Parts: sequence; structure tokens; C-alpha cells
Amino acid sequence: MDMDPHEHRSSAGFPVDQPLDALKADHSFVRQLFERYLSTHDMKVKQEAGPRILELLDMHANLEETVFYPKVHEADPSLVDHCEQEHQEARQLMDQLSAMTVGDAQYDQLMTQLRDSVMHHVESEEQSLFPKVQQSNIDMMALGVQMQAFEASMVSSQARSSDQSTRRT
Repeated sequence: MDMDPHEHRSSAGFPVDQPLDALKADHSFVRQLFERYLSTHDMKVKQEAGPRILELLDMHANLEETVFYPKVHEADPSLVDHCEQEHQEARQLMDQLSAMTVGDAQYDQLMTQLRDSVMHHVESEEQSLFPKVQQSNIDMMALGVQMQAFEASMVSSQARSSDQSTRRT
């Protein structure tokens, strides 16, 4: 399985006319990474998948918190607030995992907790929030363009950071 967190979408890239599809693709990809991580005892696979999961979740959460949630808040304010609270809970687990090394005694247990938390959140979004967003009068094309621009900026910043750290070594 390809571990690049941006290669899980079609070759057409970010679907600006269907931004919910982009979020669903992220959900699907992280679900696959969790399964890959949690279904193996191969430490090399875990060392590759663990950090990728955290990276993808961080980028996905930033996209939702910065662009998506503010733009769709009017569709159901209490549900969006609940989703943001779920992000904070997931970030606490992610922070704990980031401070650890894959293979530490509690790493797999925390990764399982994170998966459970994230999958519950995904279900809330896909079953409750996304249908409300689709039924609202939100301009999906404008939302998709903003999400695409934000994601492109994150990817570019990440590439520059990675390039700079590579040059230092």
C-alpha cells in the first residue's frame, strides 16, 4: 500500500466540486492505514504507518478546523462544535503518540484508542454532518476551492520543511 498521504485521491487531485468526497477519501485512507498498522506485528510496517497516520490526521484536522468547519458551521452549529471537540480529544492522543517511539509499550494501545476515536468521529461526520452540509445552501464549489488552496499550501509548506531538514543532514 502506498503510504503517501496525498496519493489516495484520484489522479485528478482535489475534487473542488465535491469537497466532501475529498474528506471521505481522507477518511478511507486513514482507515486503511490504521488497519495496516494494527493488523501486523512487522515493526518496519508499524514504523512506517504510525507516523503517516499522525501526519495525515494532523493535516486533515487542520483542513477541517481552518476551512471546512468555519464554512459549514451554519449547517448545524452544535454538531460542528461536537466535531471540533472530537478533534481535540484525538489531538491529545496524537500528542501522546508523537512523544513516543513506535514499539514503546503503550504505543499500540494508544494507536487503538486513536483509531476508535477517529472512526467514531468519521461516522459522525459522514452520517450526520455531511448530509446536513449537502442539504444546506453552502456553495460547495467555493468551499472546495478554499479547501484545495489550503491543502496545497500545507503540502507545499511540508515539502519545504522536509527539503530543508534533508539538506541539513
